[in-house]
Amino acid sequence: MSGSAKKLIKKREAEEHDRLERERRDQEKHERQKMDMFWDRVEARHCTTYATREYTAFLANLPVDYPHRIDACKETSLEIHGKSYFPTHCEDQGPGAVIGRWEVNHNEPDCVTYWSWFKDKGCTAERSGKRRFEHYLENLPEGGDFREFCATTPAGFHGMHFPGAQICFQYNRGTYGHWEIEDNDC
Repeated sequence: MSGSAKKLIKKREAEEHDRLERERRDQEKHERQKMDMFWDRVEARHCTTYATREYTAFLANLPVDYPHRIDACKETSLEIHGKSYFPTHCEDQGPGAVIGRWEVNHNEPDCVTYWSWFKDKGCTAERSGKRRFEHYLENLPEGGDFREFCATTPAGFHGMHFPGAQICFQYNRGTYGHWEIEDNDC
């Protein structure tokens, strides 16, 4: 290898070293800035699905010119009900304003719906091999999407368990779920 090739390799290695050193210093600076960031104006919002509530908060101490706002949001946890959560969604609302959103499915009793009574509605059709059952949904939160809660509220009957209803509907201001199960008598 010639002397000029060795010099070129050495120069590239030095440039690469300098670039990596700059990136390391920038990363450390960002980490230092991030360490002073915290969630402020935490707000428990509405129930979104079975046993789950949305929370929102603003990322505080966020420098106006900070270039990695969404990354800082995603990497800053919030303690809710004694557990640490990272945001499920981050929204940049301009310089210095980032909102985090959490979907918390731990210790949210006001968001827990349940099935009360159930009724055997009989065979779906003659020789269908299917029987329909109907349940009534209780404790639907004010403003909650009945379809979402109906589809995500677990049910168990006749030794079977389901993650939610197969069919959901409302009738006379009530929410109902239907299940069609195999039945050789039908």
